Amino acid sequence: MINEVTITPETEERAPVSTPTVAASLLPPPASLVEALERLDVEAARRVQAEERLHENEERFRNLSGRVGKFLWISDPQTNELLFVSPGYEEVWARKREDAYRSPEQWASSFKRSGPRTTVLTDSTERDQTYQVAGPDGSLRWIRDRMFPIRDAAGTVLRILGIAEDITDTKTMHDSLAQTGARTRALVAIVPDLLVRLRKDGTILELHPGAGNPLGLKAAELIGRNIKQLLPAPLATQAMQQLGQAIRTREVQTFPCQHLLPNELRDFEARGVSCADDEALVIVRDVTEHKRMEHEIVEVSHREQQRIGEDLHDGLGQHLTGITFLTRALERKLTTKSPDEAKEAAEIGRLVMQALAQTRNLARGLFPAELERNGLTAALVELTDSVQRTCGVRCTLRAAEKISINDNVLATHVFRIAQEAMNNSIKHSKAKNIEVTLDVNGDQLQLRVTDDGTGFSPEAKFNGLGLRIMQFRARRIGGELQVAAGDQGGTSVTCSFRNQYESN
Repeated sequence: MINEVTITPETEERAPVSTPTVAASLLPPPASLVEALERLDVEAARRVQAEERLHENEERFRNLSGRVGKFLWISDPQTNELLFVSPGYEEVWARKREDAYRSPEQWASSFKRSGPRTTVLTDSTERDQTYQVAGPDGSLRWIRDRMFPIRDAAGTVLRILGIAEDITDTKTMHDSLAQTGARTRALVAIVPDLLVRLRKDGTILELHPGAGNPLGLKAAELIGRNIKQLLPAPLATQAMQQLGQAIRTREVQTFPCQHLLPNELRDFEARGVSCADDEALVIVRDVTEHKRMEHEIVEVSHREQQRIGEDLHDGLGQHLTGITFLTRALERKLTTKSPDEAKEAAEIGRLVMQALAQTRNLARGLFPAELERNGLTAALVELTDSVQRTCGVRCTLRAAEKISINDNVLATHVFRIAQEAMNNSIKHSKAKNIEVTLDVNGDQLQLRVTDDGTGFSPEAKFNGLGLRIMQFRARRIGGELQVAAGDQGGTSVTCSFRNQYESN
């Protein structure tokens, strides 16, 4: 318990100062009046200097004790009496200083943690303590209290000086950062992908191998190393370009790549984004199974389209052809006996012929037999003619004569891209004119489908199933698909590819 103590205003505003020893009192008596006067002048000068130093120390003490969020206190180490509290106490403790002097038990009762608080220091070691105090309204504040012993010349502790600081905001921020860090570590721990933090020069700063990562990487062996020494030269060059692009643009960069493991060639996708002025965070995902699944889905879809197309052509088409012959025979029989019924039979025959034509068009779209017989250009001619007849849209084809694609898989992917682009132009863009171009562009071939429809929204890029399938087909043949607004309005779909099939 801190005993009550009465402090005068003069004592309250300054720290206790020990009286210096007067060395002059140890000197022999002056031999003459002149020597006595000289000693008196020296002593007076010393006293003036001491008063000036005392004034400077008091001014520093006031400035220090008046700092926002801090206050000083002084106590007796033997009786634990509170001798001095600076003005900052009122801001930190939310109480009047006079209350601490008149009722010192309030000072002790405000402590909420760390058990009994002691201010007795019997050695030269400083004390640093963190605890909570409660204000009159019950609000809690975090306090850091640093205590120092004040000793006399013999080393005896005369007073305890404490510097108390309100660290509530700092403590709250620290706890919040600790919680955020814990959540981040937990999130990273459950991510199955490889996470890497890279410096602009390619140095690995942090690495999380990921659960079950097939690469078998160890963070301790790779942190501090450079990807330019870890990756094959062509792959390292592309990775550094993507890294620089991510840091420069501060946009997510996607980088597909392949890596040869001991047993197989695996596909990976790296996505990087800037996380500092010269750093990027990269996540590397094994997409081998995903790409295999995509390939199987497309292949299954292709085989199913072929089967349905063949069934339509060979099954329903032949059946409708037989009905056509029967209706013609019926029309001839009824012509002489019942002309009105003959006209109805002729109308039935005409509708059956229309159904047969539509069935054949559907069969061609699902199973382009012309593609296998005469190649891509002939199949595109048949496709544009069919769309123009059935949809009422003007379609034109411009194909370079020197183009010859012998790979049926490559030709099929390109044909399906053109078919899907034309379907999108009709269904979504409401186009009236469609132009299909197949030409040579440098060392690549280029398929381009343009229309005069309502145009293309960049926000909708590759969100639709048809667009995603076109993008997948382009990747399968090692090509690149671009969808953008046309030069004269409408939409332009461009696929650039090499004249050989690359299973990517």
